[in-house]
Amino acid sequence: MSSTSSYQYLSRLENAVKQHDGWRLGECLNMIASENFSSPQTRGMLVTDFSNRYTAPDKFYRGARFMDEVQALAEEVARKVYNAKFADVRFTSGHAADLAVLLTLVSRGDKIVSVGLENGGYPGISHVGLGKILDLKNLYFAFDDKAFNIDAKATKRMLELEKPKLLIFGSSFIPFPQPVREVSSAVDDEVVCVYDGSHVMGLLAGGEFQDPLREGCSLLLGSTHKSLPGPQGGLMLGNNEEVFRRVSSQIHPGIIDNVHWNRVAALAMSLLEMMQFGKSYAQAVIKNSQALGKALADRGVAVKGAAHGYSKSHQVLLDCDKSKSELYGKRLEESNIIIDNGGRIGTAEATRMGMGPAEMDQIGELMAFVIQGKKPSDFTKKKVRSLIKDFKVPRYVLRGVSEATKE
Repeated sequence: MSSTSSYQYLSRLENAVKQHDGWRLGECLNMIASENFSSPQTRGMLVTDFSNRYTAPDKFYRGARFMDEVQALAEEVARKVYNAKFADVRFTSGHAADLAVLLTLVSRGDKIVSVGLENGGYPGISHVGLGKILDLKNLYFAFDDKAFNIDAKATKRMLELEKPKLLIFGSSFIPFPQPVREVSSAVDDEVVCVYDGSHVMGLLAGGEFQDPLREGCSLLLGSTHKSLPGPQGGLMLGNNEEVFRRVSSQIHPGIIDNVHWNRVAALAMSLLEMMQFGKSYAQAVIKNSQALGKALADRGVAVKGAAHGYSKSHQVLLDCDKSKSELYGKRLEESNIIIDNGGRIGTAEATRMGMGPAEMDQIGELMAFVIQGKKPSDFTKKKVRSLIKDFKVPRYVLRGVSEATKE
């Protein structure tokens, strides 16, 4: 039997969590595009008794009437926020929503089209992910490298030749709205068009970026924790009842069994915040991305999409190869500026914490110092601490009803 006691493990566990919180929240500038910062109200929902409870569509579990009420509320708010007829909040991740779509809308050997990996497409649905596992034939949109977007004209020629069963718009690297209307109008009614908005769900909630459900897509699905500042999880919406029901009716019990109802309550809270503040939040995110892109470019850092204003989303993309993007990511982490290894910078969390274009200019300067090796990490760490000290509390947050009614 091991001589290591439970309390020794407990000490290590508590120490690791405490160090993470102290460093990432107190010392770092968090600029990862696939992350955000949930409000205290949203986080509070995650530690309720919902976290320990079950319910199911067939009512097998008793005592679940309040969880059922929260699910209905979350889906009602989601429909309002995204102007959709149908909503399903049961997905534990955006990837689970993708899986549900592929399991129910296509069969083995069918052709599906998405953005290619080399152009920032999502690996999870590609030929190295679910496409391989489900024995699908992955095809990819023609891509315009200069515009960093789908080449609609070339794609339409490919679609006419290949005749796929499913188109999946959206991407992991997505600085600009995609030509959904133009491409979707080129396929017949038997081809299902889906928009994976994992990265831009928060912008779509604010009525910005684009409007997939009115541009030709039967379904909008995605993660709930990137530009949308909710808990980690997934969401699906639609206006086409036949397509929506084909997916939604098969979720339980084969795809999602335990829904995690504390997550659903937290998602409802985040969607309520978007209902109230989504427009101003989304506009601020995009404005900050454009400001950051310009700040970097003005200091000699190559950024993609300069001819198009650098970005119309929460992402700014460095224009460099894989080895350099990994090098820059490592250098920035050593200076307490956190991005990913793909050269992708996100402004959603910084915006959520109240930063604006002036701060984006400072961030651009600090990042340029690091990328170009002009300042040591100690210098940048000090500047980061100074910059973030006034941005510790998230904005675009709903107060509790009791607090709001006191006014």
